[in-house]
Amino acid sequence: MKEYTLKVKLVSPALTASGEGLGAIIDTDIVFDETGLPYIPAKRIKGCLRDSAREVQEMFEKSEINYLPCIEKTFGVVGTKTSALVYISNLYIENYAKNKEWLNYFLKSNAYKAVLSKDRILETFTHIRRQTAIGEKGVAREHSLRTARVINKGTCFFGDIKTADKDDEIINTIALACLNFRHMGTMRNRGFGEIKCSLHDKKTGTEIPITDKLEGLCIN
Repeated sequence: MKEYTLKVKLVSPALTASGEGLGAIIDTDIVFDETGLPYIPAKRIKGCLRDSAREVQEMFEKSEINYLPCIEKTFGVVGTKTSALVYISNLYIENYAKNKEWLNYFLKSNAYKAVLSKDRILETFTHIRRQTAIGEKGVAREHSLRTARVINKGTCFFGDIKTADKDDEIINTIALACLNFRHMGTMRNRGFGEIKCSLHDKKTGTEIPITDKLEGLCIN
């Protein structure tokens, strides 16, 4: 089993929508745990990386580069029961487990109720954005106000990627998908969701580059 670390840094605020709102207060909310710490679900990241790998494949085909990412081998075949060769975990903030443990302790203690709550923890990593539709006369359209909670720019998320063995085709596919993965979430056409994604060796922390052979194919 070969292990890697996936890092996603938000270059702009991001709306990793949960598909739910918060009553009449927030129309579109993000995904967060029971303590208020935001995270990115594994299924969403896997889907984003798969789509990114497909974009790389299309670019290589149009550029006549003699190399294609092994998408199905890496991410599995949609609709089948066979597991993919790559495992991807949820993405959390740095030191998530330890932070969550302490936050749970403080949240359950009556001594800290006046200064700490789930909402205050959530506010540390997020902020509220409001937008409205403007009509032809330059006036806001009635009932068009929408409120969304977004994750702050600069927030970093980390997750585990595990492969059954050291397969260069799989590693190259993931590395290429990470290099091309630059946007995530909704409202990307309005400046949200710009990211920087990188793959790192779990033990050394060094970033995994594409192989020299593949780099040569891309340049030549």
